[in-house]
Amino acid sequence: MTTLPDLRVELSDEVGTILAQDFGVTATKTNTVPHSNDGAITFPNLDAKTQACKLIDTCVLYIDIRRSTELSITHKPQTVAKLYSAFVRAMTKCARHYGGHVRGIIGDRVMVIFDCNDCFRKAVDCAILMNSTAQYVINKHFTRNEVKCGIGIDTGKMLVTKTGFRRRGVEQHNYKNLGSGPINWIELTR
Repeated sequence: MTTLPDLRVELSDEVGTILAQDFGVTATKTNTVPHSNDGAITFPNLDAKTQACKLIDTCVLYIDIRRSTELSITHKPQTVAKLYSAFVRAMTKCARHYGGHVRGIIGDRVMVIFDCNDCFRKAVDCAILMNSTAQYVINKHFTRNEVKCGIGIDTGKMLVTKTGFRRRGVEQHNYKNLGSGPINWIELTR
């Protein structure tokens, strides 16, 4: 195990390398939503002092269950597990129906990104389908009509980059997002 003083030096060196002026970052424009295995998106290379990213002008849709903490208190854990599984599965299918790419799932939150072509219409149509699915398909299994969703759509430039570092072995999956792998989507404009 590394000592705290050694870890501090290691962290300082790595952060200094990445934030130095001679560390080069390239951003290639794209019209299609990249995936984590896209070779044109790289982790920071501390030896070469480079990193490759992509830039997309698109729409992003977020959906989650409102009052999900309250639902987890008022229902059995098994019911909550089923709800989250059904919700994420249904929202993912809705996204695919309109050509959306799921690029983030955290608990009950799903993030969907659309290719540039007709992204506004696809995002709005997808949001309507998701809302209807939550209201009329998922909610019919809850007697008190308690499953409600929050949906947001935003548009603008997004920088797609890999952050962190590669892990191998059993811990590799702990560093991967369920929807895409170790990619971060950074909104640049509103």
